[in-house]
Amino acid sequence: MNVIQTGVPVRVNLVTTIEQDGQQQQFKFDEPGQLVLVNGHYYLRYHETDQHTSVPVTFRFDDDQTVMLSRSSENRLRIMFNAKQDYETHYKTAYGMMKLIVKTQRLLTDLDLMNAYGKLAIDYELHAQGQLIGKYQIRLQFNA
Repeated sequence: MNVIQTGVPVRVNLVTTIEQDGQQQQFKFDEPGQLVLVNGHYYLRYHETDQHTSVPVTFRFDDDQTVMLSRSSENRLRIMFNAKQDYETHYKTAYGMMKLIVKTQRLLTDLDLMNAYGKLAIDYELHAQGQLIGKYQIRLQFNA
């Protein structure tokens, strides 16, 4: 199977766990998606769909063990994950822009992008103004 610019259909399974203020929430998605190769980068694209919304989500996989996540909804978010360095990002909310620091605690990848297969485990923290906002876990699997 050869992933090209037109993309390869994949099945995406995602479990996100959020811990904030001593409360824990878990979100599960099982969605159709596409793995696309554009300008030397692989992108996994799909929509997280629930009863009320459908949010476009993109993961980009870089050669240097960096993963980028972007969510395009009312509250746009773009996060870079790399276990070796923290990243600053801005979160667009209805109340304006909020500066966040992303601290990746763990980033494990098992990717065979040429064959449209991958597993990803990311544990990270978000900080704003020197305060911990929350702890997050992403468990992602996709395959053709």
